[in-house]
Amino acid sequence: MTEQLILKGTLEGHSGWVTSLATSMENPNMLLSGSRDKTLIIWNLTRDESSYGYPKRSLHGHSHIISDCVISSDGAYALSASWDKTLRLWE
Repeated sequence: MTEQLILKGTLEGHSGWVTSLATSMENPNMLLSGSRDKTLIIWNLTRDESSYGYPKRSLHGHSHIISDCVISSDGAYALSASWDKTLRLWE
């Protein structure tokens, strides 16, 4: 393999392992992450050399590990799945 990826930045905000990521075609500067810490974080991505993104909002509600997350095609909703046996719809 001749091409190498170069680390450009790190996003920090979760206190547990990150278990899922989702992006939106409607809003390419938004990233959603789910974690074993039972939270979702909405990230605002930037192209700034000193900071490649920052947490915009933290979503709380699950009582166990978040196993997956997705963003709707229009970017208006997020859906999360958890080991607490629930799906949560976020607006």
